[in-house]
Amino acid sequence: MYANILFPINAPAFTYIVPEELQADIRVGSRVNAPFKRGHKVGIVAETGKHLVKKPLVCKPLASILDEGPFIQENMLKLIKWVTQYYMAAPGLALKNAVPSAFFSGKKAGTSRITYDAEIKKGKSIELNQEQEAALYEINNAHKGVFLLHGVTGSGKTEVYINAIKSLPENREAIVLVPEIAITAQMVDRFRSSFGDKTAFYHSGLSTGERITQWQKMRKGEVRVVVGVRSAVFAPFRNTGLIVVDEEQEPSYKQFEGLRYNARDVALARAQIEDFKVVLGSATPSLEAYYTARKGKFRYLELKNRVDRKPLPKVEIIDMTKAEKRTFSLSERLLKKLKENVAKGHQSLIMLNRRGYAPYFMCSACGHTYRCPSCSITLIYHKDTQTLNCHYCGSYLNPEPLCPGCRSADVKCLGAGTQRVEEEIRSFVPAISFQRMDRDTTRKKLSHYRIVRQMEERKIDLLLGTQMVAKGHDFPDVTLSAVISADIALNMPDFRTAERAFQLFTQLAGRAGRGDVPGMAYIQTYETGHYVFEYVLNHDYHSFYEKEIKYRKDLLYPPFSKLVRIILSFRSKESGSADVRLISKRIQKIDHNGIEILGPAPAPIEKIRRLWRWHIILKGKNAKALRKQALMILDTVRGVRDLKVDIDVDPVNMM
Repeated sequence: MYANILFPINAPAFTYIVPEELQADIRVGSRVNAPFKRGHKVGIVAETGKHLVKKPLVCKPLASILDEGPFIQENMLKLIKWVTQYYMAAPGLALKNAVPSAFFSGKKAGTSRITYDAEIKKGKSIELNQEQEAALYEINNAHKGVFLLHGVTGSGKTEVYINAIKSLPENREAIVLVPEIAITAQMVDRFRSSFGDKTAFYHSGLSTGERITQWQKMRKGEVRVVVGVRSAVFAPFRNTGLIVVDEEQEPSYKQFEGLRYNARDVALARAQIEDFKVVLGSATPSLEAYYTARKGKFRYLELKNRVDRKPLPKVEIIDMTKAEKRTFSLSERLLKKLKENVAKGHQSLIMLNRRGYAPYFMCSACGHTYRCPSCSITLIYHKDTQTLNCHYCGSYLNPEPLCPGCRSADVKCLGAGTQRVEEEIRSFVPAISFQRMDRDTTRKKLSHYRIVRQMEERKIDLLLGTQMVAKGHDFPDVTLSAVISADIALNMPDFRTAERAFQLFTQLAGRAGRGDVPGMAYIQTYETGHYVFEYVLNHDYHSFYEKEIKYRKDLLYPPFSKLVRIILSFRSKESGSADVRLISKRIQKIDHNGIEILGPAPAPIEKIRRLWRWHIILKGKNAKALRKQALMILDTVRGVRDLKVDIDVDPVNMM
């Protein structure tokens, strides 16, 4: 007997002989200890049988079996197989993402620190309104299928999720996906108030011991609901009845390195494999999801009104080319409204989607700017550490007092990030109680949770942050929301730029006015003529969709096509250019089979982590034909030395 063993590495399965003494106990899905190179490695049995080896082959024997029964169930192995095929990845890489690495390294579950309040607060019983009841009825009366729950901000989508899970049979489990760790805190509290200790949470902020503990609780059926970010889609439930993907449009559901999967799409595939239902929720659905619903492949549910008919916030666009400005980033009008809001005892929320202090550290005498030696981008100045940081590779420099180009002392910080705006607001509104929420302030464990809790307890007058503050939070006392430097979102070299900007601005505006006091949203921009603002002003998703979908159809971009991006990375720019010319000639000789091939061309960010990058974009209507074409192109790069190849199926970022 032979067995194919998957290890959590970027590789296919390895074939081993199953010794006679192990044959009676071996099970597909069990962990085994197997010889690997000069040592041993723990892997998962993917398949067994005599048929695995068709011709004489020298195989090593397995050393031992670690589990009495399957460690991971058949449904998860099927999902790993689907992920492997769809994303053109090695099955070992899919396993590595699906199961915590600690289960292969022998680490034990440590004593979990309390990640959220130990005490479970019983939530108030909320009576659903007519729109919520109608949506819930549709979800509850289906055994399977996909629902797009399109509800304006503050319309009570979370209550629909909770009630849909309550309506599942007692033996069915549910997965609730959220796009950011920052949202998890409030979501966990909401679900724990309804499901108590039957709620688990799962995200990258947990320690190794906590991840093991939570994963084992799911595997053993000790919890009924898991709330988590991307990787929670692989929760080891055996009898899933529902997956909720909240804010389904968010690009953070996509993993950008290694296995480049999209948790939303994996959720849809898992539902098909295991025969259950999925609810995709959003105030601003992705164009692909809304298009699919319009075509009747998803069932469309709409919540047009906020709970208790509360009005949506009024939106005002501040033209920064004409407005009186206190600084480049802050208009007098926004500062005035912020001071008034604080004086009234209300809370405010401001988003600037750029962290650090300043994006440019430039000599005004000679124009020298500091650039990352490993990446083709400028370094961002962080005043708290007094370093110039690269947000791509993580490297940093300590700037010299004099310009390295001309030795001038006239070096200035240009532009603004969250650190600089925090400094400016504190100087202009000194009495304000303030917190900043970005990647720099939330590195420590529980930091997201503490900031969210301070907002809920009204210990903060103003929360400033990157886009993580715009998503999913429910702070009833926030009556003012604002976007600083909206132009950052409007000028990305990507066909989804307008869609993302509309979603971000609408979501941020929707944080205001959820309580008893109506809200106001202010968007500062130097580009008021952009068509996105016409629709943001009126919270008009449907009209925005009609305009944007025409562009997509004319250019044959998703949802009218599928994309595959192949990224070629070289250590040398010169040798890479020569190799790319060779690869390009080879590509021209293959049959394109109706697939449009763009490139190879330099990637927008040409160099990352000392690797020079070119990319090839494949565009076509048939996903299988597209992957077949990608495999043919991969054949053209065989034999090219010092080349790293990454494949991104359904890319959400072209940078």
